[in-house]
Amino acid sequence: MNVEKIRVVIADDHPIVAAGVTALLSKEPGKELIGSAPSGKELFKLLAQKRADVLLLDLNIPGEDFSKTIKKLKENHPFLRIVAYTSYNHPDLIKAVVDLKVDGFLLKSSTKQDFLKAIEMVRAGEFFMSREVRLTTPQENPADTVLMDGFQKRLCLSKREQEILRFISRGFTSQGIGKELFISRYTVETHRKNILRKLNFNSSTELVKFAVEQGLV
Repeated sequence: MNVEKIRVVIADDHPIVAAGVTALLSKEPGKELIGSAPSGKELFKLLAQKRADVLLLDLNIPGEDFSKTIKKLKENHPFLRIVAYTSYNHPDLIKAVVDLKVDGFLLKSSTKQDFLKAIEMVRAGEFFMSREVRLTTPQENPADTVLMDGFQKRLCLSKREQEILRFISRGFTSQGIGKELFISRYTVETHRKNILRKLNFNSSTELVKFAVEQGLV
């Protein structure tokens, strides 16, 4: 008797990750990768064309912030099992994601066995959590806190806003950025104001410092 395979989709903007998942699942007779998407927009296009059982969702995928993406997925694809994954092992992030009612939380440092187990468990209607996950921080490392704060702020920026932030950090004027992105100077200024507001900054100097710290330059 033929057993129906678990149909997996991955949302990640790193081709090497998708290639690795494809290679891994190709050796698993009960699972298959049916598609990958490099952005939130492409993900929804893919899901409109193919029926997937499990989605592996990189929380830092380009597009809307992960909370909006997950909420849309829940609304438009209620039977899709969502496994959120990230390299950031921080209680605040984990709580925020779990509160969105995802079906699993996987760290990128997890083993191959955990990766496969996550797919199997969520498909069966169970919840999966990486064993290495930290749910509490009795002694928070200040450096970790700064990194996490920056990561959360970065996630709230759209792909376009991150592009503009990169140009700002490289010394481009609004007019220069507009020429590079084929948009008006006024549109760039609007994006700049939105970036400052979202990051709770008051100057371009703060934007440049943030971009350097987050590796956006």
